[in-house]
Amino acid sequence: MTDFWRGRRTLVTGCAGFVGANLSRRLWDLGAEVTGLDLVNDSPSLRVLGVSIPIWTANIADPTKIREIIFHLAPEVVFHLAGMSHIAHCQRDPLAAWEANVRGTWSVLEACRNQPTGQIRAVIAASSNHVFGSLPKAHVPTCAVGHRAYPAVKLDSTKTAWLEDDPPGQTDVYGTSKGMVDLLVRAYGALGLPAAGLRHVNCYGPADPYRSHIVTGTICDLLKGKAPTIKSDGTPLKAYLHVEEVVQAYLLIAEQLAARNAHLVGRALNAGGAPISVLALVDILIQLSGLDVVPEITGEDVSQSGYVEILDDSTLRGLGWSPASLHAGLAKTYDWYKEKGTAWLSE
Repeated sequence: MTDFWRGRRTLVTGCAGFVGANLSRRLWDLGAEVTGLDLVNDSPSLRVLGVSIPIWTANIADPTKIREIIFHLAPEVVFHLAGMSHIAHCQRDPLAAWEANVRGTWSVLEACRNQPTGQIRAVIAASSNHVFGSLPKAHVPTCAVGHRAYPAVKLDSTKTAWLEDDPPGQTDVYGTSKGMVDLLVRAYGALGLPAAGLRHVNCYGPADPYRSHIVTGTICDLLKGKAPTIKSDGTPLKAYLHVEEVVQAYLLIAEQLAARNAHLVGRALNAGGAPISVLALVDILIQLSGLDVVPEITGEDVSQSGYVEILDDSTLRGLGWSPASLHAGLAKTYDWYKEKGTAWLSE
């Protein structure tokens, strides 16, 4: 891997974000010539990771500007992570979400398609597990409020995980916009562009600046000696990946596309992990903190009651990708925030 990335001209759109900053840092460590593209040239994630790369500022939905930038930089690999990722913000402003996520993806793919033949070795676009929505349930339990009380959602036996080729089923704005990203990747793959998408589950780890995210927010509360708050009823069953595992998936897909793995062209690949209830996840973090506290379960987010996200990621695993244990990743993340502090985070 090191030899492949050394000196490789690489563009990361959305480099100022949580995953984008971690990806940029990893590419820089591997010796790639990394350039970023974002609406801003600075962010808490970039600063706390010590990422110092040239960053072009532009609106990803401006096709003329994006074409000019990509023509000037002549990248060999493009990681397209820019877009609107806050689900509530997308729901409040659908037009802005579709401009950023759909038109923005089209702008990048079209600019790459118009580069000299053979220059672009790989384009990987960020999709999302939210394209699918929740798996069908046979039973959703009532959450017992209390330490180490794990409610179990029973799945409909006919469907236990989302396959990569399953049709999108989400109807909210964010999930719909990412489903359109998948379609654009498929279309440009058919046009000959070595493009693929990545749908990963919930991501956590160093440099996540948002306290509203369950892992980061829980760690912040625990470091203050407070009992964490769970806004759902504790029943959502989801998988979680450390950001290093997500970065590794992006790198692996890029390397496979550059090696002319035609099987991946035009596809959106799943990256998942072992599912766990939100209540059980929070309990692991409480145990890591050593505090004797019980999480406060408000149940105010009724949309998450019994929500189940499980992805079949056999394609990536067949290529050698494999996530580490959740407990190890959470322990590493807790220690990182304990060392760095939390004053730099956003609300």
